[in-house]
Amino acid sequence: MSLPAWITFFILAAAVFIHAMTVKDTRFLLFAIPALLAILLIPMLLAWMSRRALNESAEEHGDKARRYKIANITLAMTGQVVSISGEVRKVSFKWLGRPHFQIDDGTGKVRAILFAMPGETINPGDEVEVLGVVIKNIFDRRNAAISAVRIRKANA
Repeated sequence: MSLPAWITFFILAAAVFIHAMTVKDTRFLLFAIPALLAILLIPMLLAWMSRRALNESAEEHGDKARRYKIANITLAMTGQVVSISGEVRKVSFKWLGRPHFQIDDGTGKVRAILFAMPGETINPGDEVEVLGVVIKNIFDRRNAAISAVRIRKANA
């Protein structure tokens, strides 16, 4: 779960506890506790479903991907399935559960966006392999990015 989801859960749990102690009406808890469980379980379920969908997509499209050097990836390739490898220079948005990795292979840099947390911890300095689809970079519309379906350490 992402940091905002955990913060929301703990704020609501504290509010439920304070309300239950103030009002002293236990019937309120018959609705509040299942609602808190739903707030906790629904994001976990959605994250699991996203990871499963990404894994299925990686299996389906992995053999169709062509390996490229980052310098050769352009906006004209939008929609193509590509495979790259390189070193992670920067990781951002990890706290949202939607990490963005800046990958450098020596020929250039590209942003790889993953819409679920990867199966392993990936940090700056790690050598990785990325499988994904070329898209417009949402932060720099003049350059391409990769909507990743799989990112894994190169020696894993």
